[in-house]
Amino acid sequence: MSVRGQVVPRVVVMGVAGSGKTTIGELLAARLGAPFVDADSMHSTANVQKMSAGVGLTDADRWPWLARLRRELRADDGAIVTCSALKRAYRDLLRHAEGTVFVFLDVDQRTAHERAQQRVGHFMGAGMVASQFDALERPAAEETDVLVVDATRPIESLIPLIVEGLTVLAPGMDVAPIVADGAPDRRLTGEELVDHLDRLVNQQVLAAGVRRVLLVPPDQTRLHSRAGRITALLVGQLEAVGVSVGVLPALGTHVPMAADDAAAMFGDAIPAQRLLRHDWREGLRRLGEVSAEEVSVLTDGRYAEPVPVELDAQLFGGWDLVISVGQVVPHEVIGMANFTKNVVIGLGGAPTIHRSHFIGAVAGMETVMGRATSPVRDVVDAAFDRFVAPVLPVLWVLTVVEDVGGHMVQRGLFVGAGGSMSSGGAAFRAAAALARQTNMTAVDDPFEQAVCWLDPVEFRSTWLGNKAVYRTRMAMADGGELVVLAPGVERFGEDGVIDGLIRRHGYRGTPAALEAVRTDPDLAANLGAAAHLVHGSSEGRFRIVWCTDPAKGGLSQAEIESVGYEWRPLGDELQRWGVEPTTPTGPNRSPDGDVFFFVGNPAMGLWTTQDRLR
Repeated sequence: MSVRGQVVPRVVVMGVAGSGKTTIGELLAARLGAPFVDADSMHSTANVQKMSAGVGLTDADRWPWLARLRRELRADDGAIVTCSALKRAYRDLLRHAEGTVFVFLDVDQRTAHERAQQRVGHFMGAGMVASQFDALERPAAEETDVLVVDATRPIESLIPLIVEGLTVLAPGMDVAPIVADGAPDRRLTGEELVDHLDRLVNQQVLAAGVRRVLLVPPDQTRLHSRAGRITALLVGQLEAVGVSVGVLPALGTHVPMAADDAAAMFGDAIPAQRLLRHDWREGLRRLGEVSAEEVSVLTDGRYAEPVPVELDAQLFGGWDLVISVGQVVPHEVIGMANFTKNVVIGLGGAPTIHRSHFIGAVAGMETVMGRATSPVRDVVDAAFDRFVAPVLPVLWVLTVVEDVGGHMVQRGLFVGAGGSMSSGGAAFRAAAALARQTNMTAVDDPFEQAVCWLDPVEFRSTWLGNKAVYRTRMAMADGGELVVLAPGVERFGEDGVIDGLIRRHGYRGTPAALEAVRTDPDLAANLGAAAHLVHGSSEGRFRIVWCTDPAKGGLSQAEIESVGYEWRPLGDELQRWGVEPTTPTGPNRSPDGDVFFFVGNPAMGLWTTQDRLR
């Protein structure tokens, strides 16, 4: 069966208890030749015990259950899943299984009660039918991926009706970005960017009566994202019409921006002393947590600890609107950078950052990078949708930028508001689709020799500079060599504690990092560092050579070798390879005739062999 081009059926048969979900679901699965999943069988023992005792489930009880169902929907063969899906939020979570549509079995309360009474031995007794109707949020008009059928009709007439309805039902709600200007060959000019932002200020700020705006851009480690230019333009446009503006860079664990960092990122529009500072260890507000049970579901049991949701308290300082500005690009932890990550992680507290990053490590970065959906994305979206979106209006301004022979071209601008199933999510998904086309390069043959240049303005630590490792590892040949030219790298971590942990344990592969977590309480308390140790290792598959300049404050040979890397003098390697900052990314040849692949800025892309491209 095909649903608007979707060959794999992903259908949720929804409704209150007694609406006939199981009967209809089984018949529909048989008709479509798809696996059938009864949601009742996916409940935890604790949930079944509560319902058997006549106690209704809370949202916290249901989130892990819904995550299990979403996992079934995401299977390669799809599934026909029965699930009450009473609330819009529940349906939104299931919508994250791309291509999912819903069949709502509409039935009156009397009929549902009579049917429930006829069931024998089911934990959902007839006495709970009324509470289901109390909780039911009927599909709204914009939920155009829901087929509503009269479930009081004879069953034999329903299946043909549903099958016919599914053939014309579009997966995904009819939600579009506020702005979607982008294509692989698009070159967004400065004038066009100003026009877009003028319209945003008029339509999303002034027309809404907004008087206080908080801008959340990245720091200089996203120097080429266009986010600095956009932030500077917005400050000027907003203040010109009397709007009060604050600027809080999404630092995550990075060092606060100094004067030269702010100048590189924002020009002279926003001096460093004006920037609010994110303190990822203090000054936080705890909003809730994603439970250990749900995290276990999302990681297939690899990690089963809760993820606290702690965000910078300055976010909640009475702003009428938060505007998050950033670049969507392949990322080693979450798959595709930005969107909810910019707030939940970029302005997150230590526990949020550490545990989310560790999830990315245990999930396996090579199954994550370049994908809009990942275990970390599921966690971060859940955190934002449940705890942030209800209390904080956020507008997302997302860019896609391509490195074209050392020249950065803006390929897209996407804008949306709200959570993952609002226009904000639509903007992110559109940007991520474009980033896959412009920022991911598939090579026919793996790199026997690769050389990466790290801009000293962007990269001053291996914590950041290891993008040279992350972004090329899927293209590196077994036994190959990666040379990292790092003129500005002077430390390992962006934070003193993290720096010390990297020095203590080094980049020695996953088994060593996991053993260190088990034996070192300091590392166990800083799981983001443990994740970084995993990410920064080649797992012994290829050699990593760091090239620094100790005479100019760079990390020394002894320091580099102490963490498990090889070292060579920067000056010698620059001469050997004959490259400079303006050398275009791509295949190259050294003055001595050695063939190598050069990466001018690893933060701008992801390189992979064809067999690893998803």
